[in-house]
Amino acid sequence: MSEPSEPSLEPAESRAAELLRLVGSQTPAVSSRFTAELVERARRQRAVAVPMRALGGLVAAIATALVGAARGGRGPGRP
Repeated sequence: MSEPSEPSLEPAESRAAELLRLVGSQTPAVSSRFTAELVERARRQRAVAVPMRALGGLVAAIATALVGAARGGRGPGRP
């Protein structure tokens, strides 16, 4: 029995396969400051993310209140 041949790849697919082979075969160089820079970046992102989540919650609460007010204060079960 003969093995089925691989289908021919388009140029973009061929390049993607080549890049995946390279990524799997080579370990990137890491500087001695990598860990410190990574931790610093994570702290900066957290410093921004926490207030943004709080602001998002506030905006969602205001939007819910405005929708309730626009409906004329009618709750569920009221005509």
